[in-house]
Order: sequence, then C-alpha cells, then structure tokens
Amino acid sequence: MDLVGKTAVVTGAGDGIGRATARLLHARGANVALVDLRGAQTVVEDLSSDRAIAVTMDVRDASAWAKLVDDLEAKFGAVNILVNNAGIAIPGDTVADINEEIWDNIMAINAKGVWLGMKAVLPGMIARKEGKICNVASTAAHIGLRDAAAYCASKGAVLALTRQAAVQYASSNIQINSVSPGTTMTGIQKDVTDAQRAAFLPLTPIGRFAESEEIAETIVFLCSSGSSFVVGADLSVDGGMVAL
Repeated sequence: MDLVGKTAVVTGAGDGIGRATARLLHARGANVALVDLRGAQTVVEDLSSDRAIAVTMDVRDASAWAKLVDDLEAKFGAVNILVNNAGIAIPGDTVADINEEIWDNIMAINAKGVWLGMKAVLPGMIARKEGKICNVASTAAHIGLRDAAAYCASKGAVLALTRQAAVQYASSNIQINSVSPGTTMTGIQKDVTDAQRAAFLPLTPIGRFAESEEIAETIVFLCSSGSSFVVGADLSVDGGMVAL
C-alpha cells in the first residue's frame, strides 16, 4: 500500500468518500490532485503539503480534463491513479417525474464524467504500461432503488464501462475496477429523504451505514500494487446489502 512517487487524481474530493480517499492516498505517500467544484481547497489546506493540490473543475468539461493531465504531468511527471468519485443524486428521481434536464445532468456528471476522466488519463498510462483506475459505482448499479431512476441508470453505466475498459486495457498493465458503496454518511445524504434512509437500514445486514473512510480503504487497495491481478472487478462495500 506504499504509494510514494505515484500521482493520483480524485474527483469529488471536497467531501465524503472523495475527501477520505484523497486523504488516505496522501497518507500512503501519493501526490494527490483533489478535484471538485467546492471544498477541495479546504482539504488541501488541512493537509498542508506540497504533495496535495486543489483543482476547481467540472468533470463534464473535456478541455479541463486535458489541462489537468498536462499540468500534473508537468508538475509530477505522470498520472498513475485515477479515482472517479464525483456524482450527484436528486430527490424525486423517478421515471415518470424526472425532467429531461435533470436526467441529462445526472448522466453527465455520474457517467460522462467517468468516461472523460478515463479518456484523459489512459493515453499516458498506455504509453507507460502502468496505471490504476477506480470508478465509484453504487449498490444502485445492482438493485433497483426507489426514487433513483437516473441515478441507478448512471451507476449501471459506470459499472458496464468499467468492465469494458478493464478488458480493453488489461494487456497494457492497467487495472480498472470499481467499488459499489452502500449507504454512506456523506454530503450526498442531504439529498436523500428520511423515508429512503429508513428503508435502507433494514436492507443493510451489518445494521449501520458506512463511514467514508471504510469505502476509501477499499478504493486505495484497488489503487495499490496489492490489486495487481484484479481486473474488471466491482467490490461491494455495502454491509451485505447486495448479498440479500
């Protein structure tokens, strides 16, 4: 789990799972670019390290991704690790009730942002014959969650894209995997209704919700040399929800 000399990009790093992951990658020795629309600078200030930088960026912007990779290669020499964590959920997300604008926005951030991130870092990883990508999916990619139509669809897309890309680039010594967190106490929970929370807990055999740091531990494992033979896997970190 020693990541000294590696450079990682973590999206959605201003809060929750992204913040916990960025902090853990940094603790394991990696250079870390914390990407978010807000909050990342506060985390970097707390880390107080020249190995951590904050980047205010919209993951839907292909040109911003290209600039980020160029800047990191100039500063650190390479991008070795990508954690695609940025995502949103919207209350009242049902097939009948959601409008086209909200559908497009959820799909653009949760799914297109993952594709753009991989598209930006993969050429360098292919050239160097080395890389780790971990995409954050969700239990929503595996089961139908009430009031989460576009969210489920977007996370299903993340899971399918992860598997395809993992197979495509495995021969270049690039390991691409995903994690599917269960209900986790993150900032996104402010957009989850009390009824949804009450419904999720009985569906979690462990009897509690996850802390962000528990998800981060699994993500960092998938970004380390310890996962060198893990390709195209999705690790459910959900307290047993999908096993029911």
